[in-house]
Formats: sequence, C-alpha cells, structure tokens
Amino acid sequence: MEIHARGREKGPLVALVLALIVLGLGSLYLTWRSIAQQRQVVEDHLVMTGSSILRGVENNLLRLVRSIRLNPSAAPMFSTLATDLFTELAKSEDIDFVMLTDMEGAILSASVSDGVPPKLEIPPRLTGDLEPGRAWHLMFSINKRDVLVSGVRTRPSLALMALGETPPPVPDQSANQHGRGPGHMRGQGHGMGRGMGQGMMQPEPANAPPVFLLVGINAEKNMAQFRQYRRAALYQTGYVFLAAIVLWSLAFAYLNRRDQSRKLVRMEQFQNKLLDNMPDGLLTLSASGEILAANHSAKLLLAPRDQEKVPEIIGRNWQDFFIGMQAVEGSGTAPYEWEQFDYQGRQLEILSLPFQEAEESEPEQGLRMILVRDRTEIRSLEENLNEAKRLAAIGSLAAGVAHEVRNPLSSLRGFAQLFANKLKGQKPLDEYAATMVQEADRLNRVVTDLLYLAKPRQLAPVRTNLPEVAESLCRLMRFDFESREVLPEFDFQADTVCADQDAFRQVLLNLISNSLDAIGGDESREEPGSVRLVSHQDKDGIWVIVEDNGPGMPEEIRAEALKPFVTGKKTGTGLGLAIVQNIMRAHRGRVEIESAPGKGTSVKLLFPHRCDKEVS
Repeated sequence: MEIHARGREKGPLVALVLALIVLGLGSLYLTWRSIAQQRQVVEDHLVMTGSSILRGVENNLLRLVRSIRLNPSAAPMFSTLATDLFTELAKSEDIDFVMLTDMEGAILSASVSDGVPPKLEIPPRLTGDLEPGRAWHLMFSINKRDVLVSGVRTRPSLALMALGETPPPVPDQSANQHGRGPGHMRGQGHGMGRGMGQGMMQPEPANAPPVFLLVGINAEKNMAQFRQYRRAALYQTGYVFLAAIVLWSLAFAYLNRRDQSRKLVRMEQFQNKLLDNMPDGLLTLSASGEILAANHSAKLLLAPRDQEKVPEIIGRNWQDFFIGMQAVEGSGTAPYEWEQFDYQGRQLEILSLPFQEAEESEPEQGLRMILVRDRTEIRSLEENLNEAKRLAAIGSLAAGVAHEVRNPLSSLRGFAQLFANKLKGQKPLDEYAATMVQEADRLNRVVTDLLYLAKPRQLAPVRTNLPEVAESLCRLMRFDFESREVLPEFDFQADTVCADQDAFRQVLLNLISNSLDAIGGDESREEPGSVRLVSHQDKDGIWVIVEDNGPGMPEEIRAEALKPFVTGKKTGTGLGLAIVQNIMRAHRGRVEIESAPGKGTSVKLLFPHRCDKEVS
C-alpha cells in the first residue's frame, strides 16, 4: 500500500546540485587562470632568456663590425667569423640556432652545428616597418620541438656587412658610446614582442637593406614543464570533479535512503493504526502457541466483560483461553473455516491460518495468525430476524384467529355467564359454568396477546422516572402483593430510563406478575416472598432488573423462555415474556434471563442511553 508523502524534501537535493555546479565552475575557472598564469610565467621566462641572448649576440656582432670598419681589409672575413660565432653559441643546450637573414628570409650566416638551419617565414608585420634595434619573439615548432625565435632588425652597418658590402670607414674621433632601449610588441600565435635598442658607432650608413638577426631558444624543457603542470592541474580538477560527483551521489543516496526510511516509518505507523483500529482481533502465535502480537481489538474481545482495564495478553499462551484450546484442536481439520464460540457472554468467530512468509526471508515454522471477530450483534440480529419471521407467521395466524374466534367467543362467554347465574347453587353444574367463564376469559387474553404480538405499537422513548413508575405499579398491584404476602423492594442507582412509558409499565407489570405467580406457586418455600426492582448504569445503557426468590426455572425452560408459547406455568399462555422481548427489541435493547432451580429468577432489561425526546 502506497502512502502519499505530505512534503517531498527537494531542498537539500537542489542545494547539492547547485553546490556541485558552483564547485565545478569555480574549479574550472581557477584551473584555467592557474594554467594561463603558469604559461605566462614560462613565456616571460623564455622571452627574458631570448632577449638576453639576442642582446649578447648583437653586441658581439657589433664589436666585430666595429673592428672591421677600423680595418676594412678584414671585411671578407665577416661571414666566416659570424658563422663561427653562431656555431659556438649553438652548442649550448638552450640555443638551437643563430642566423642572419634578409628581407625574403634567405640565410646570410647561420650556425652549422645541427646541420642545415631551418628556414623561417617571418610575418610581414615584423619585417616591414620594424625599427632597427627592436626585438620580437615568436614560438615555432621545429622538428616537433617548441622553439622560441627571438629576432631583431640589425643596424645598417651590420646589415651591409652581412650582405657582403663594406660600410664606410669610421673617423678617428668616432664615439664609443652606445645605448640600448627596450621595446615590445606582440606577435601572432604564441608570439611575444620585446624591443631592444643598441647605440652604434656614428655615423651609420643610410638606406641599408634590412637584415634580421634570429636566435632560436630551445623551449622544449620549459614547455614540457608547463604541459606537466597543465596535466597535473587538469588531473587535480578531474579529481575534484570526481570527488564532488561521488559526494553528491552519496548525499543523494543518503537523502533517498532517509526518504525511504521515513516512508517506511509512515507505512508502519499507518499499518499499526489500521490494525489497532480495525474491529476484528488479530493475533500472531508462535509454534508453541505463545501470543507474539495482538491488536487492541483482540485484547478487548478476549478481556472479561466486567473488567474495565484491558489486560495484556502478549506473552500468554493461546491455549490458556478456553476458545484457544478448542480453536487449536479444530484447526487441523478445517484451517480455513470460521468457527463460532461462546466466550464471556460474546459470540465470537475464530479463524486460524498459517502465517505466510515472504519468499526472500527465512520461514519460521509453526507461526499462525488468528482472526477473531465479534458476532454478538450479528447473532442478535439473526435471532431478531428469526423471531420476526415467527412473529410474522403468528401475526398472520392471529389476524385470522381474532376475526374467526373473538365474535363466537363473546357469544360463548355470554351464554356461559348466563348458565352460571341460572345454575348458581346447583352443585356441580355451577362449578362447570364458572369454569367455562374462566376459560373463555383466558382464551380472550390469549387472542389479545396474539394481536398485540402480531402488531406492536409504535413506541416513543422518553426520559421516564423509575421511582414514579414503581410507586404506581405498587398501588396497582397492592392486592396481589398482599395476597401472596410479598413486600416489594426497590434499589434505583439510576433514577431515569429512556423508554416508552406505557410499554415500560406493561413490561414491568408482566415481569412482576410472573414473579408473583412463581412465588405463589412455590408451596415448599419457607422464607417470605421477595420481589426486587433494581437499576444501574454502565457503558451500554441503563439496566432495569426484576428479581424474585421463587423456585427458578430449569435450564431448558430458561433457554426458550422468550419464545412464544413457551411457559413453565400450568395456566400460562407463554406469550408474556415474548411480548416483553418484542417491546425491548422495539426499544433497541435486550433481555437477559438468569435463573436456576431453587435460586430464583432475575430478568435483566437493557435500555439504550439515547432518547428521541426528553420530558421533565
């Protein structure tokens, strides 16, 4: 059975998802910033290294040019000297190559340590308007290696010397001062630009073709370290993501588990309430018959009726109960049939079933489930239905009897009365005539009772005062009490009762008359006769009890006393208690008779609490 949850806890789950998104975005941003900064640091270091090497190579070349300008005869040796200088520098691990190129990229001089120098395509924006002395830096991939190429446009004198032309000689008063000025411009791709100025010997030749000094810096080691750092940063971010996903999964599983636990608790509470509030009793028995579990209805049905507090039955053995012994004995032959038992004044139906275990659980042998339901009211309704059927048959008979018997009976009684008057004093004829009159009256009472039993009146229960009714009955039956030497006794713990006043008087009149007849017919009685009228209240309603100390009834008469035409009196019609039963059913109450031979009789009348209207 599914139970709708009143509120679904989506807040923590949404918070976890948002936290995961924020954590992921933050981690990505921080990783990207860290990688970008690390690359910038590596590039700045390479640019600084390239600028330093480029400045040193250019200074050496400028010193060489100065020497040649002082001795023009050594000009043809410039290319050889430059190549030797470049080759010596290229032996360093940090320098891949050093070369001089023209505007089209043709190599004028280059290091020869690693074979043929690479031919580089310099972007036009760097070869076009770049001033002499301003450096630039670009990242190239040469032979599958990262190489930072630092370049600078040489001074006109160095450019002429590299092109094989002899620059003009230097006057003796030429200045030895020279200067450098930094500059910077950014290139394409991985390019970074740096500017560098070099003061040359004056005067410099004018309109010299552009020549470029290029130095290739080995950036593989630096870039390898950067790639390793980038890989570590990405792995770290991945680990953070993985940990976040794992934590989110665990949190989601925890929330789901907690939701399932709460749902299970709600289900258990619902089932406990359902079982405790169901009208039928439910018990679980072990293999030895010990009661393992019982709902509230089972405790109420198995508790004594006169006990206010419901006793605890868990832990007791089912066979301790009389109905338990009978149910266990009969369960082997008919395990799926309801069995009826009389227990503590209740009509109980019991069904014993083997306990069905789940397939995945380990079965516990011998467990049984006991269902107990109260059929007292249903049995009463069934009896009322059967009684109604009997009364319907009697009613049909009474209607015909009343029509066919009453008119002839009136004529017969009239003639019997006439004969009794005419034969008065003539023994034994006068006695016969008197007997005829008495029997005619008795037959008339039977017909009257049959008519009343067949067609009862519509009752209107009101709040009726018991002491007033009892006092009026004493006045009405004063001579009956005196003739049988009976003193009525009253004990009213409840002074009022909800009943139809006329019908209630008739019920009490019938019962008191029966008690007086029983006391008067008991010739063996030594003690004075007693009739007690008692009332008390309980949870079911008001009990009105008529007790006497007469001879009592045999069990076979007591069990059938409420049925029509059943009587233990010699002259009784057997309809008095049947009329009482009919009236009590009309009040939605009930009649109980307790009697035993030699112990008197007690007739108990139960009237419900509720009245249709109240009277003062």
